[in-house]
Amino acid sequence: MLIWYLARAAGISAFGALSVATAAGALTSRRTPAIQRRIALQYVHRAAAMAGVSLLALHIPLIVADSYAQVGILGALVPFSSNYRPIGVTFGLLGMYLLVGVAVTGALRGRFSRSARATRNWRAVHLLSYVAWAASAVHFWLVGTDTDTGQWWALAMLFGGVALVSVAVAARLISRPPARRTAPLAAVAPPLLPQRQLVGTTRSGRGGR
Repeated sequence: MLIWYLARAAGISAFGALSVATAAGALTSRRTPAIQRRIALQYVHRAAAMAGVSLLALHIPLIVADSYAQVGILGALVPFSSNYRPIGVTFGLLGMYLLVGVAVTGALRGRFSRSARATRNWRAVHLLSYVAWAASAVHFWLVGTDTDTGQWWALAMLFGGVALVSVAVAARLISRPPARRTAPLAAVAPPLLPQRQLVGTTRSGRGGR
């Protein structure tokens, strides 16, 4: 039963870390005048995301090795193939695969910033982190034995994470940054005249007076 307890602890801790990462990522996109606050939120977002992925990488092999749940390697990789609560485990697999995609594209963010189109594609993929987090919350609710037995600390972790992310996403939607519009150079300033033409124009203007 030791492996089962360790697997549960790693899974619950991973959900908590990913909830903090998702909330911090949502708050980072808010319009805020304090650049220091935004930098701090980015650090929290990245640190919590790395902690969540690391705990998830510990949770999965422990679940596979556990003899109580008997999920097995196939059940931990293929949707609806687990003998233990297949629907709940499938939600966990959905969250895991989406999180892997988000983590890989996040690590390669520098390569996606070379063009505006690549940046838009990166943001579209990164938005899947919200779907991954939601799938992990459903997985926690359907598979967690501690939520089944009504353990207050497990329910507090689950609903606390849901409340944290919900408030952060609502704050982001309320205070969205304005759309960035770059005006053409010709609309900002008139074209420069050659120096000779500029001098001639000045002289003619003086002579007309």
